[in-house]
Amino acid sequence: MHLQDYQFFKTLEPNAMERVLEDAKHISLGIGSFLYYQGDINEGILFLSQGCVKVFLYSDEIGKGEITLYYITPGEQCLVNTLSTISQTPTSATAIVDEAIKGWIVPKETMQWLMANSPAYRDFKISFCANRLNQILQLIEELRFKRMDQRLLNWLFVQGRNTIYVTHEQIAQILGTSREVISRILKNLEREGIVSLGRGYIEVSENDSIK
Repeated sequence: MHLQDYQFFKTLEPNAMERVLEDAKHISLGIGSFLYYQGDINEGILFLSQGCVKVFLYSDEIGKGEITLYYITPGEQCLVNTLSTISQTPTSATAIVDEAIKGWIVPKETMQWLMANSPAYRDFKISFCANRLNQILQLIEELRFKRMDQRLLNWLFVQGRNTIYVTHEQIAQILGTSREVISRILKNLEREGIVSLGRGYIEVSENDSIK
């Protein structure tokens, strides 16, 4: 994927496109690298060409752990990164490389110039922020109103495959609970014939029980 493949480039004004291409800096980071911590002020916006980034909230309180807000893949943007860079305010979450990444960082001066001078970019960002905010509101609704067993079933179903290679600890981090809670629910689901558990993977039954 090239920088020009990002959605907003399709309508970006020629002078704005030229400036972004001139100012963009290549970036390459391995798994486990932190892009920013909660409270940092970002100095540029990330555009991925390869890999995946996880954006999450973390609490030091016992039993709280972390809650995954969303993942960023090529062609997507990070709401937290964008707002911090353009407004120069502290980030409200942390971002870590989940799969080794390559891409570009466009510095804050360029992105602030785009916001002030490019109607096409402003329109794109308004739409983007609205979509990301809707995703976060849906997550809040799940955390507030849905039982953990139903949230786990929903997560298993949306993976779209029968064999899911994941640990109980990883699921707990994604869903914002403890490994013990996830293990207990999975054991109950196994007794009901909905899943089969193995070391490092979960096998989902081919019947419609999980739906």
